[in-house]
Amino acid sequence: MKEVIKILKVLFLVFAFFGFSNSLLAQDINNKKEGKSSFMDKISIGGGLGFGFGSNSFLIDVSPIIGYSVTNTFMVGLGLTYKFHKIDDYYYSFPDSAFTDYKSNIYGGSVFARYFLTGIGIPVIENMYLHAEVEPLVFQTDYTLVTSNAGDYRDAYYNYYIKESDQITITSVFLGGGLRQMISDRSFLYIEALWNFNEGLYSPYDNPRIRIGVSFGL
Repeated sequence: MKEVIKILKVLFLVFAFFGFSNSLLAQDINNKKEGKSSFMDKISIGGGLGFGFGSNSFLIDVSPIIGYSVTNTFMVGLGLTYKFHKIDDYYYSFPDSAFTDYKSNIYGGSVFARYFLTGIGIPVIENMYLHAEVEPLVFQTDYTLVTSNAGDYRDAYYNYYIKESDQITITSVFLGGGLRQMISDRSFLYIEALWNFNEGLYSPYDNPRIRIGVSFGL
């Protein structure tokens, strides 16, 4: 809990810095009237660099995205993702009385939606957005979960395993928000904090998930 509070404090300071430094540019952009635009004018590309960490875990992910602006305030999009996840001393081996790290290369995609809080006229808030995302992932593991204590390996939660390859599919459901720093009228940097509401045994994330990225309008 203390680590989460520290992260939230840091995020608040970052949000405040981005919001106030961006307020003049954002107000000028938000005051423009919505006009007719082509399909390509509504397309944006970019991506995020995500990271997560705990007392004995590490995660990094690279996630390119493509978005479509339905309106000036609402965007939908698709993404691809690659992640590397490592947990130190995750498995305990009964035959060897030793610990083994968990390592995995994870692949998947996502569908997301963003609602931008533009037009509010309040610094910081007008540069924020709400974010919802569903992300299915697939990865291989060298250990297979068993339903009893018959396995030769166990984790810290007393789940038991046998040393046998297995393919795992997990689906994360994220809700949260972010803050953007405008680069031009259709391009921006962003930082966002998301909470995984479908966290499970094989989830590669520690809540909250922090992601930094960029979006470029075509």
